[in-house]
Parts: sequence; structure tokens; C-alpha cells
Amino acid sequence: MKYIVSDGMKSEMRYVELSDAQLWKLIIEKDKVAFEQLYRRYYSPLLAYALSFCNDEDMAKDCIQDLFVKLFVSETLSSIEYIRAYLYKSLRNLLLDKSSRAVGSVSLEENMVADFLVEDVELVRLFEKEDDYLEKSRLLMNAYNQLSVNQRNAIYLYFIKEFSWDEMAVSLDINPHSCMNLVARAVAKLQRMVVGEKKK
Repeated sequence: MKYIVSDGMKSEMRYVELSDAQLWKLIIEKDKVAFEQLYRRYYSPLLAYALSFCNDEDMAKDCIQDLFVKLFVSETLSSIEYIRAYLYKSLRNLLLDKSSRAVGSVSLEENMVADFLVEDVELVRLFEKEDDYLEKSRLLMNAYNQLSVNQRNAIYLYFIKEFSWDEMAVSLDINPHSCMNLVARAVAKLQRMVVGEKKK
């Protein structure tokens, strides 16, 4: 059986194969198909990221829409090295801005809690004792929730989203070496808290 593929489908299939950097270059040139592809590629991951520290799904979706509308209408887009990190950082800033403008609301920065599932936690591998998996998970989640906002965000981006140090630096607006230190201190703190909790 032969499948007929239209020129439009062939063109769209080629865009799927492009890297983020290639798409970004086309977006700067106002290529709508490249823009749509970037939107499709990042909508779900950005929504998951937003919901990791914002419980308001409507606000998260609105901020993603706002982010992509701003990109689409911008006349000043320039070449950037880490597109994924740029999108995450921009979304985080939009969420913080929108939450700070909400009347009578608590600052989103104060309420940021990465709400990831225990099944997704790569950190459990850091604790290779013979304890029961569920007990380790409970201890780890308790310790994780005691980390600072920056430490939780760094752990989330590095271990869950697998950002490189350079991508994290762009997203967190600090240098790569500071990212390494932040993650190392967070992991050390997690280990101390989990070990301390086990001894009780």
C-alpha cells in the first residue's frame, strides 16, 4: 500500500527533525512553521515545569501562551545558545511576575514546591543502602521539601529535566560553577537530612 504525502506534510516533517538552534534561526526570520514546531516541542515540558511550582493550571497555561505570543510578535529576537533554558527562564519570570501582581496572593517564589512524582526521582539512587524503597522515598521527599527554593529548582532542572550546567546557568541566571556548587550543596544537605532522619 502506498501512502501519499503532500508537500506541506513533507515540509512539516523536515521541521520536526531540526534542532532547537535551527528552529530558532528560522523563527528569527519569522518562519511560522518553525515557530509552531518549537511550540509543539516545548508546550508539554513547559507546562510540567510550571506546574512543578505553581498549582494554578490556568495561570501556567496563560503564561506559556503569553511567552509564545511575545516570541511571535517580537521584532528583537536574536541568536541565543540555549533555547530550552531561555524558554524555562522566561516562563519562570512570567509566572513570578503574574503571581506578584495577583491581589491578595502569596508570592509564587515563597510557594515554589517542585511537585515531582517519587517514580521520577533520580535522587533515590544517591542513597544505595538496603532500606526499603518506600522509606527512602518518604525520607527523601521530606528532606527535599526542606531545601531552599533555589536548591529545589536546581535539583529539578539538573536531575529531572537533565539540563547541562550551561543551560542551568542561563535558566537560573547564575554562572555554571555556581550551578555546580548549588547542586552539590543541595545533594549534600539531602544526604545529611536523610541520614539524620534514619538515625532517629
